[in-house]
Amino acid sequence: MKIAVWGHPASELEPGADSIDHVRDWLGRLREAGVSMYFPFVLSGGKSFFECEALGPAERDLLGPIMQVAGELRMAVHPILGLGGIVGAGGHVYQKPFEKTEVPGWAAKWPCPSWGENHAVTVRAADQMIEAYSPQGVHLDYARYPNSSLLSENPCACERCQEMRLKWLGKAVPEPRDMAISGYNFKELGWRGQFVRAFVESMRGVTDSHGIQLSAAVRARYYEDALVEGQDWAEWCEDGLLDIVCPMSYNPCFGRFARFIGNHRRLAGDTRAQWFAGIGRRSSLGVIDAEMMRRQIEFAVSAGAEGVSIFHARALEDEDLRVLGEISRRD
Repeated sequence: MKIAVWGHPASELEPGADSIDHVRDWLGRLREAGVSMYFPFVLSGGKSFFECEALGPAERDLLGPIMQVAGELRMAVHPILGLGGIVGAGGHVYQKPFEKTEVPGWAAKWPCPSWGENHAVTVRAADQMIEAYSPQGVHLDYARYPNSSLLSENPCACERCQEMRLKWLGKAVPEPRDMAISGYNFKELGWRGQFVRAFVESMRGVTDSHGIQLSAAVRARYYEDALVEGQDWAEWCEDGLLDIVCPMSYNPCFGRFARFIGNHRRLAGDTRAQWFAGIGRRSSLGVIDAEMMRRQIEFAVSAGAEGVSIFHARALEDEDLRVLGEISRRD
């Protein structure tokens, strides 16, 4: 069993505490606990933490020392890039469909996957990053449209999304009565899925050209969230687009977590991709302690997961690292 962690190096390695020795101490603690893969956010909120012409000047170069130390520790690194959310880099963003609608601030900054220009920025950044830093893989996150809870009532009305609807709906912005029709949703979700898949295929092409892996963090609720947001990760796994898939099955309720694991085993457990169960040590869904983390890891592995990925590295305290060490040595 492999243990991976999602990391936020910009906060794990604050300015003034980001020397090679600080990096060695931080990653060394994780490696000693059995963590063999590190998925760092190297682009966050418009700030990049690696040198890359496609993204402009870096806030700091943290990926360089991370790669050096990870090599010493024999730890695989898959830097995180994506389409939207905090890791999106494109300039064409989500537009609300109705003037009086209020949408969250994060939605107004979300690069819309309908634009190939948005794909191109990230694909070019990935290619330049791999050339310069030689990571063992690239990790996708936010490879999707904005949250389903937003899209169900307020689908994107950017110029490209309006053009798509005009072709088959006859209007640029759907009315509430349209969104209640199954056929409308079939068409809308269909082209969302096509655009997001095109991005994943492009990233797969880049990683293949460099001979490295493509992994991804994906939505835990496949039908309710992933498909609505254009993220058909089960199909990506079946078709060999991903080497590792990490459904984010975060939940402090063990019963809910177990249901996620059952669904994910069915969707990913017999595909070409390795399935890593996502464990939410501290996430927007809540906090679990070290013993619950142990229980969730052991359950996921017993269900057939080939590894786990923990969110997130900075949440791991001494007791968590001790538990992870026990699990890794046992395996």
